[in-house]
Amino acid sequence: MKKILVITPYCPFPLHKSGGIHALLNIINENKKFGNRIDLIYYDEKDIDGENELRKYVDNIEYRDLRRSSRFTRLISIIKGIPYGIYQYNEEKLQGIEGYDKVILDQPLSMKLVKKIKAKEKILIAYDSMNLYFKRKSSIDNSNFIEKAYSNIQSKYYEMIQKKFFCEFNKIYYVSANDALYEKKLNHINDDKIDFINLGVDYSKYDSSKYECNLSADKKVIIFTGIMSYAPNKDAAIFFANKIMPEIIKRNRNTKFIIVGKNPDREVLNLQNEYVEVTGFVDDIVEYISNANIYVSPLRFGTGMKNKVLEAMSCSKAIIASTISVEGINELINGENIYIPNSDDEWVGYVEKLLYDEELNCKFGSECRSVILKKYNWEKAYIKIFN
Repeated sequence: MKKILVITPYCPFPLHKSGGIHALLNIINENKKFGNRIDLIYYDEKDIDGENELRKYVDNIEYRDLRRSSRFTRLISIIKGIPYGIYQYNEEKLQGIEGYDKVILDQPLSMKLVKKIKAKEKILIAYDSMNLYFKRKSSIDNSNFIEKAYSNIQSKYYEMIQKKFFCEFNKIYYVSANDALYEKKLNHINDDKIDFINLGVDYSKYDSSKYECNLSADKKVIIFTGIMSYAPNKDAAIFFANKIMPEIIKRNRNTKFIIVGKNPDREVLNLQNEYVEVTGFVDDIVEYISNANIYVSPLRFGTGMKNKVLEAMSCSKAIIASTISVEGINELINGENIYIPNSDDEWVGYVEKLLYDEELNCKFGSECRSVILKKYNWEKAYIKIFN
């Protein structure tokens, strides 16, 4: 039995809190098959309810407040040349971390904490390339000058800090082979220090066959899911509602676009009309996915493997997704089991095709489900990181 410590910014419960929490909790849950001792420290906002639930998954949980209190933290981080996400926490407050076989630092935000840790093995779960994320964010058309400049600065700062701290880790994991390769080249690392894991899916939960679907031959439903306070999701929802839906409506006025996910702001809520619905948080997202004709993921920036796409695949949905949306899911091939548009016209054409070609719709959905059952499970990720 190994003695393992996980250090993460946020109490990883409930699953829908964020994509990173969704992954971490599912991976930790696999420990019931292996019996290692897992302790956990989190250091952002205290969450007593989350702690109580998390005790079902770990042996011990501890909260340490590492947040800086100065209101000038963001400005100071820019002056110091440190990404704000990392600088907002003070690693000097973290003391006495020793006696573990393995310490797993979760999220890039935890990177600097490695200096305060004594362990046989130090692991970073980076998930996404933050350098690449901010570089892509700066390229989006609707970003203003200040946003573009800030994103470019953050991209450069992440590159700088990684060169300083990556050497302290035994292994660094991303959730996409694309991100892992990008970071290997960026940091001039040729060995297997940087690797990737595939995310998993609870395919017994994300199973449309368990639901009585109310799909109509006349009324068509297109769905997109995600946490709407996350910038790539918000941008994607606005893009599809404003650019693609008006063209689809011209062809069939009985089509609705449903945006499902918590924390929609005023800009997203204002997308609602006769043809666009914004639900906010829902108790059962699988039911919504199951009652849609097609799933779309029109992300224009972002990094890493997308939980939302894997979940739609598990639900046997025919999917239309941007190239960025399917990075790392190498089994998805344009025209064979998914459509990957390269223009607004292709978005419209592919949506129309899958809405009305039922045989092709079913073929895409069935093949996506098959891919999930064969390859994407959390146990493989657990073995790579924890064992």
